[in-house]
Amino acid sequence: MSGYVARVDHAKVSRARRWNTGIVAGSALLGVALVVGVVTSIVDGMWWPITVLAVLGVLACVLSIVTSVQRGRAQRLLAAGGDLAFEVTDAGVRMGGAPLVPWSEIVFVGVLDDRGRSARLQRIPLSGLFATAALNAGSGTLLCELGVRDGQALKQAFGGAPGAERVSVWDPFDGVRRGLIPMLVDAVVDEGTAQQSAQVLMDAALRRGIPTARFTGVFDYFNWKNPMLDHKWPTPSAS
Repeated sequence: MSGYVARVDHAKVSRARRWNTGIVAGSALLGVALVVGVVTSIVDGMWWPITVLAVLGVLACVLSIVTSVQRGRAQRLLAAGGDLAFEVTDAGVRMGGAPLVPWSEIVFVGVLDDRGRSARLQRIPLSGLFATAALNAGSGTLLCELGVRDGQALKQAFGGAPGAERVSVWDPFDGVRRGLIPMLVDAVVDEGTAQQSAQVLMDAALRRGIPTARFTGVFDYFNWKNPMLDHKWPTPSAS
């Protein structure tokens, strides 16, 4: 295999960053206004349900900001400033904001296709607005994940690369702590390239005997991947 390269759709990434910045700014302004409202309602002794609703609104704004920050970090794993989103070669997998991950270090390749659920959410009147805004801001619907043998070593190999914070490290597994690298592929490349990239990645893993599968259900996906990351995760019994 000579190599497959997925290149960043810079227009898509720029639009997502504008949306993400707008969501952060809007949430911050609304949160400040609600905090003022909470203080005022307490001082004036307003009807307590109004105070509770205002507090819940503040918490929702904080959650929105945290989610937006995490979304921006997820983008930087693949869109680190250059044209390369990720590359699949005989040596391994390399992302725009990450060092090469050798095939010998990859223990599984999982794909979660969330397009169906996202489309259903967008059709619901109120939640559809939030779902559409999140997608415009870079919440991808095609998640490709690499399970790695030694998550701590991989984090160290990142050095100052911008995607280091996206590597999650799990509990000890056969003497080391396995890691997980999530790639929201369709957040940084066009739809056609995203689907092609996922298939290329799965095919390359399959040829090397690395477990790989594609799911549309979140819980089914968790039940497949998590036992390969954590011995304590219950393995589904065979029917």
